[in-house]
Amino acid sequence: MFKISNKPIIDKCIISFSHNRYETRSLADKFSIDKARREIAQGKKGISHLILRAENDEIDRLKFLFLIHGIPLVCYALGNLILSSLKEIVVVGSHEIKIVLDHFLKTVDTRGKKIQFVHEDLNNLMLINTLVLGRNALSLAPNELVLFQPGDLPLMYDLEKVLCDPDLKHHNLILWLNSRQEMFPHFQEDPDAEFIQRNYHYRVIDQKKNRLHDAKEPNVYPINLSAIEEDIIELLHQTRKDGKILNAGLSKALRQPARMLRLLPILANHFRHFETDLKKFRLNDSYKFGMHLKNFNQGASILLDTPFLCKFNEDPAYVGDVDALEDWEDYESLTQYTESHGGLSQIHPLGDALLKFKEQAMPQLRQQIPMYADFSGYMNRLYRDLEMNYEPFDAAGNYCAPHAATVPNAFRWYHQKTKRYLENTA
Repeated sequence: MFKISNKPIIDKCIISFSHNRYETRSLADKFSIDKARREIAQGKKGISHLILRAENDEIDRLKFLFLIHGIPLVCYALGNLILSSLKEIVVVGSHEIKIVLDHFLKTVDTRGKKIQFVHEDLNNLMLINTLVLGRNALSLAPNELVLFQPGDLPLMYDLEKVLCDPDLKHHNLILWLNSRQEMFPHFQEDPDAEFIQRNYHYRVIDQKKNRLHDAKEPNVYPINLSAIEEDIIELLHQTRKDGKILNAGLSKALRQPARMLRLLPILANHFRHFETDLKKFRLNDSYKFGMHLKNFNQGASILLDTPFLCKFNEDPAYVGDVDALEDWEDYESLTQYTESHGGLSQIHPLGDALLKFKEQAMPQLRQQIPMYADFSGYMNRLYRDLEMNYEPFDAAGNYCAPHAATVPNAFRWYHQKTKRYLENTA
């Protein structure tokens, strides 16, 4: 149906340290608290008190600035990119992100990478505008994909499978879905093996391998920005977490009659077979969106009018973002655990460089960024505001939140991954 020949690798990246803002702090906190209450009432495994920005904040509650082991989250994310084969990186973020970035570039060896900063547009924080801001800072060929990712994935440093994926050559958008079965193959017999707790709202049937996947939306997007229509990018982003992707696709297709006609057999196949096929794997299930993998790839390619592909990711670091207080706490607990198990370098290949940044840059940053002046006090207030039933730091500023039972498993997994990574890149 499509004949394209893209560049076989990705060497440019747009990383977003930007996020939308609520009109007021009270509205943002209400949304976060209400969501957590619903998850608790429904007995969900992953409870999320979301970290949300608001326009009237005295201190910008930007999650990318949060400290993990005394080091800004933004530094972990930048470190991940520095370790990769990327050549150019565009950072989109706030003026405080720029301050941290400047210190980072002075302190950490960037391994010859070209790193540019672009200020976010506070009057237009939509994803597509962030992408456009990043794209305008790059020189991209029409047959070239770029990596787009949010900057809240602290330990996602193994990117080569995405940057050198053989499917890049013949697809203009690839979604690396986070599959529970791929990332945590033993979660049913050993619940503690699932050391990142998330709610998986999608069901994907891979008929070729006769397997059902519980899946979450991706956190990395290899994308050809010259081949994907801007309105569908925003539609897919807005509906990625609430299961309304099908509705978004239909609303787009209805405005394109020719595409709608080509989509009809795909939709008919979905409505005729999916529920029946799902019952072959699981009789009773609750989910927000389900699909046959092959059928969805075909339908999305028609909708986008360009080659599209979904793939399954097996690396837990790709799902381990920091959207909520519970996520931040997982990483703070994990990095605290490393103190008695060899240090941060045991779970991140740039651990020593990050600790160097902490020693050399953080004294100045505590004076330059209000959140850092009293970070422990800031976090304790935030926990109280979002109705958590405890505070993460004691009166002396020591981290004292209870460690989850999964922390040792998380440490072992990341330690083994780091060891393999260093051996393979030696």
